[in-house]
Amino acid sequence: PCQWQLRVAETILKGEKDVICIVGTGMGKTLTFWMPLLFCLDSMQIVVTPLNLLGKQNVAYLMKAGIQAISISGETAS
Repeated sequence: PCQWQLRVAETILKGEKDVICIVGTGMGKTLTFWMPLLFCLDSMQIVVTPLNLLGKQNVAYLMKAGIQAISISGETAS
């Protein structure tokens, strides 16, 4: 991980404040949100993405790693 990714993950783990991470496409934002999930098994994170496909991909990768995840979108709304 890059230094900025570690700083974001550390801030999330400390839980002292909300985090907004704005970085260009393909720069590794997803890793910053996944890392804390590995250390806080009883926690919940909400990640907002404008792309339904990215949400589905994240769920698939997290489930493969043994981390529960769901994607909520207009497609899943009832």
